[in-house]
This record gives sequence, structure tokens and C-alpha cells, in this order.
Amino acid sequence: MKDNMVESNLAKPNFCLILLVCLMCFQSEPVNAHRVNLFAWVEGDTVYVESKFSGGKTVKAGKIIVTDPQGTELVKGTTNEKGEFSFTIPKKTELKIVLIAGTGHRTEWTIPLAEIEMPAAEKAPVQEKGPGAREILIGIGCILGLAGIAAYIHRRRKKAG
Repeated sequence: MKDNMVESNLAKPNFCLILLVCLMCFQSEPVNAHRVNLFAWVEGDTVYVESKFSGGKTVKAGKIIVTDPQGTELVKGTTNEKGEFSFTIPKKTELKIVLIAGTGHRTEWTIPLAEIEMPAAEKAPVQEKGPGAREILIGIGCILGLAGIAAYIHRRRKKAG
């Protein structure tokens, strides 16, 4: 009788522990494994669009819909094998670009009117110059100075030891 009571008392905590582990396994959390990323920019009178999944895989044949702020469809198309799409600006207004990549994958990008109206000269990327001769000489001087300090410290440690 006493053995049955001990087994019965041990069975309840074991059952509760197993139930807790099972519940933790079935707990659902949001997953971003296949999140879709969309990037769009304006160059001259053309809008360029790139799309990728979060893992880096391109969105092939993704449906692109471009609308104005009122929701009027202006441009429709599909991405190419590289996940790219481009179109000429159909109307000088804010553009909302929607990408539908299938199986519930959807994302949007808005290009503000200010970016569309910006003159081409202001949009052109600025070419950054590399370091000049002065910066290179300063860099070499710093490296030599640090090497000298390290040699001095190393020499003092050898004399002390």
C-alpha cells in the first residue's frame, strides 16, 4: 500500500513536468525567416527597386504595384531574376510601391514627393576621395610611434627581469 502511494505521489510531478515541456514546445512566436525587404530610389526620372528575402535570396517574379497617395494604380509589373524592377516616374506625386512575393509575403516602400522633385544634380552620389598624402604620412607616423613605444616597454621589461 505504501509503495502505491509513493508511486502515485511521484507520478503527478512527472506528469506536470512532461506537460510543461510539451506546452513550451508548442508555444508560437513570430518568425522572420522569410521576411521580404524592399528598397527603392530615384535616379533622374527613373525609379529603381530591389527586393530580397531576409536570407539574401532574391524575389523572382514578385508582383510590383505602384500607387499614388489616393490609391490609384500607376504602374504594375514583376521583378526579374535578380529581384529588380525599374520604371519611369508616371506622375509627380508621392509613390507607394507594394511588393507581393507570394505566400503571404508583402512589403511596401514610399518615395516622398520631395525626393522625386529633387534636381538630378542633388541626387547624384558624391564621390568620396581616398586619403591624401598628408593623411597617409600621419598614419605611418602613428604606426611607427606605437611600434617605438612597444619596443621601449619591451626593452624595460627585459632589463627589469
